[in-house]
Amino acid sequence: MNISCKLTSSLEKVFFRNFDALGNQDCGSMLKNELYSFQYAAMVQGEDWPRVYCRIEIESELSPYIRVFQVGYVPNRLPSMCEKFSDEDYLSKEPGLYPDPLYPVRDGKVELCNDQVRSFWITVEPEGKICGEFPITLRLYHQNGELLNTSTYQLKILDAALPESKLYNTCWFYGDCLAKLHQVEIGTEAYFTILEKYLAVYAKFGHNLILTPLVTPPLDTEEGKERPTNQLVDVVVEKGVYSFGFSKLNHWIDLCQKNGITYFEMTPLFTQWGAKHAPKVMATVDGEYKRIFGWDTDSTGEAYQTFLQKLLPALADFLKEKGVLSNCFFHVSDEPNEEHAEQYQKTKALMSKYVDEDHLIDALSAYLYYENGILKKPVVATNRIAEFLEKGAEKIWTYYCGVHGKAVANRFLAMPSYRNRILGYQLYKYQIEGFLQWGFNFWFTQFSRGIANPYEDSTSGGGFPGGDGFVTYPLDDHGEVICALRLYVFYEGLQDMRALELLESLTSRETVLSLLDQVKGFTDYPRNSAYILNLRETINQKIEEAIKK
Repeated sequence: MNISCKLTSSLEKVFFRNFDALGNQDCGSMLKNELYSFQYAAMVQGEDWPRVYCRIEIESELSPYIRVFQVGYVPNRLPSMCEKFSDEDYLSKEPGLYPDPLYPVRDGKVELCNDQVRSFWITVEPEGKICGEFPITLRLYHQNGELLNTSTYQLKILDAALPESKLYNTCWFYGDCLAKLHQVEIGTEAYFTILEKYLAVYAKFGHNLILTPLVTPPLDTEEGKERPTNQLVDVVVEKGVYSFGFSKLNHWIDLCQKNGITYFEMTPLFTQWGAKHAPKVMATVDGEYKRIFGWDTDSTGEAYQTFLQKLLPALADFLKEKGVLSNCFFHVSDEPNEEHAEQYQKTKALMSKYVDEDHLIDALSAYLYYENGILKKPVVATNRIAEFLEKGAEKIWTYYCGVHGKAVANRFLAMPSYRNRILGYQLYKYQIEGFLQWGFNFWFTQFSRGIANPYEDSTSGGGFPGGDGFVTYPLDDHGEVICALRLYVFYEGLQDMRALELLESLTSRETVLSLLDQVKGFTDYPRNSAYILNLRETINQKIEEAIKK
């Protein structure tokens, strides 16, 4: 049996046949409160049996802070959208198996496959407890005890810490998807046990603002159809009089805060793509639990207007008493375009009587909304944000989704990882206040018509490029959330952003911007991993130099 092993960076995606193309990286540096990742790739040849059982061992003073994952693969039948929404900067546009889920390695037990490359994802997370220069020695053994390979990674941990992030960061979180894939009922003890595991992961990877379902989110839902009920506000109607209960919302806020999530993004109160209808609202009406609003409701009609006039003041009073009102953001309708401006203004007017304009956000990219003062704080698509920046817009947010696969950063399975991580540098350079992405765990098909288990279908039923809708997978047999390697890489980008902020605090913004001269916009940036890796090492060196001074 022959074996070849290689240490490589977290920005490589290891496919079955690309061992020779992988870059070498056997050293790096980090700040003491970062999460650092690298990979250990191995290819076995000449074995008589396809599956090769092995054991991986790590020897290092850092061992208490190290975890090992085996990189898994998922089918991807739609690597990119059509030509209009894609470019040539993809690893492949062919359907196939793509590396993504990271399976925890337990007791060192790993698997290789004859004549195929496999990769192990190594994370180091010292939590601020240790600094210095450390070798990390990895040894790979055959199950018969034979030592197959020894490789050593040199890691320097600086005696410096990243500051808290200034960015509002949300990735839409779907409780109904959790319930369906894990076969539990929303609101049960089993549901909350699972929910907390995902909330902890959500916060760990830099998300501090979370989609909060006041009512069932009117997002990616086929017109005339319904998503499973996921409503935190209890609505009671007795003889035509509304009253509201907030105990479920209170519990949700408590769970989020317990897990480090401090900002709350209330679900839109009007339907997506035009704000023409009300979301699904359930209520107990004179003792009967039923739907009272939905696709059959005129969004600006008297019935729904009356409902909002009662709900919003009561909600504001609760949030103020809870001490979180100033940490809440509200949506009118997701992704309206130019033709929806008049309708959007009407629906927004129903909310703006009760909601601070600085806390109203929506994903929209038509400049007229901002120019005409229709929305003070737009969340602008990365491929449209240049116009806003050129015209001097300040404190704006940005987002990307499935149609943003041409030139801009994104996190599709088929994209090189540098297109995922580069966003951190862009967010810093252009002083973006908030970032939104629509899929932390969207495990439904497009328009929520059915279930799409991400282990089997990464494209939401063929509706979106592989990986667009999620960065987490359902729990494994040990009850652990399985994360996408894309989530780790995205978080590396957020850490880069915070490292730049630290360097700015030690030097000046002008000093930092001089390092980012090759990042010339959200569509114009270096297209290679080496740029990001080398730039981050330079940033670390300058942080160390500034601290010594």
